[in-house]
Amino acid sequence: MNIAAFIKSPTGNLTVFAAFVVVGGFLIHSSNAREQARTAQMSKVESVDTHPLRESILRAGVPFKSSARAAVAADQTNPGAPSDSGDPSRQRAARDSGTGKSVPKPRALPISLVAATNVAEGPALSKTYAPFGRLIPCETVITIESSKLDTPVIGLVTEDVWHNGELIIPAGAEVHGRASLDRARERVAVSGKWVVVWRDASPLNGTELVLDGIALDRAKDDSSGEFGLRDGSAGLLGDLIKSDDWQEIRLFASTFLAGFAGGLQELRSQSTAFGDLAQVPKASGRNAALQGTADVLNAYARQIQEAIARDGFFVRVPAGKQFYLYVTETIDVAKGTRGNVANAAIWRKTHEN
Repeated sequence: MNIAAFIKSPTGNLTVFAAFVVVGGFLIHSSNAREQARTAQMSKVESVDTHPLRESILRAGVPFKSSARAAVAADQTNPGAPSDSGDPSRQRAARDSGTGKSVPKPRALPISLVAATNVAEGPALSKTYAPFGRLIPCETVITIESSKLDTPVIGLVTEDVWHNGELIIPAGAEVHGRASLDRARERVAVSGKWVVVWRDASPLNGTELVLDGIALDRAKDDSSGEFGLRDGSAGLLGDLIKSDDWQEIRLFASTFLAGFAGGLQELRSQSTAFGDLAQVPKASGRNAALQGTADVLNAYARQIQEAIARDGFFVRVPAGKQFYLYVTETIDVAKGTRGNVANAAIWRKTHEN
């Protein structure tokens, strides 16, 4: 008998329906059994240890021995009480009290469990010092460009720095630093070692002081006395300069010619594994020459793109740019020296990388 005809008949439909009901019921029963087993496993309570939560610990006690002074006091208050003739300390205390000798005072135990120690103090500072985090107003003397990081950052202090009524750094002192790359494209970062040089008529003229500091941008309107929005932000804000306008044109031209050379190749139809037709280049000398030309132009385009990213733009900070020197240590003028070659060596070693 034909199976298809049997299924289409009323009896076959009833049989198929009954089979679906049986299979569905079996699956539902299996699912319920698994859920019950999982629930029983999760709600299983393990046996708890029946030991008590509180236990008593018994230790052997040590008999208390009273001091000699306490023994003498007890004898004086109770003269009729029997004395302990067998205790040597009591007998020695009685002899000392009879001869007029003073009974030694027992040593008092410290209340704290940790012995007190003196708090470690830092190195002594001179009278002319300023605490951490001073802002020294300065302005640049020479132009700084991010493309030439070997150019030093030279500035002059524009305002006196005072602390506790003492002049710490006078206006006119020189500050020397070195620039470094910054993530912000319109800024030049200057951080690390700075050398402050006194250039005035005081006895400190020519003194060199090495400090750790960071250059912060200063945006102050001298006419109104108001500060700008970027005042105090890290780095020296400058002008973004484009080095070569023709590089972008050469980049677009090389990319266009590479695509044009690839489009001139002769193609042929080829069947794929899925039965479709795909256009692939023919194996010919013309196609080989066009492909080589396209590869050369693509390589040239990548080279120009890297040059634009590296040298296409740079930041120029003009001379006379105001900035803050934020000092990240305590300023102690007494640490300044004259003609110390080690200062320049430290500055150079810090900025070599």
